[in-house]
Amino acid sequence: MDLNKILHRISHLKWLFLAAQVGLIAYCFIALPENLITLIGVLIYVSGIYLGLESLSDIERMTAKEITRFQTESHAKKQIKFLLICIGFLGTISVFFMSLKFAFDERKIFNELFSVGLDCWALLKLG
Repeated sequence: MDLNKILHRISHLKWLFLAAQVGLIAYCFIALPENLITLIGVLIYVSGIYLGLESLSDIERMTAKEITRFQTESHAKKQIKFLLICIGFLGTISVFFMSLKFAFDERKIFNELFSVGLDCWALLKLG
């Protein structure tokens, strides 16, 4: 058997790691575990394995229909729009995760922002 075929078949294991990523993300959203930082580290590690397996696939096995579709400008614009929407969604989710610290803490967000403002004011006075 050819080495390219073997590597391409091994690259199909990426779907297992993608399913693990989705499961970990859902668990982090639903359960809000205490070891969230550890789970995020595991998620990044699993993402790295997924990307490594993705790089093993044979990109020359594209069909003629896929090649013509990827060469059209309208398809590229659709993909760029989809990518920007995903980036915006992930940015919103990131802000949500950062705000959870203030929502479930005994200190309110106003107190935190006020203390940051006082710190900045003190630094301006010192400078």
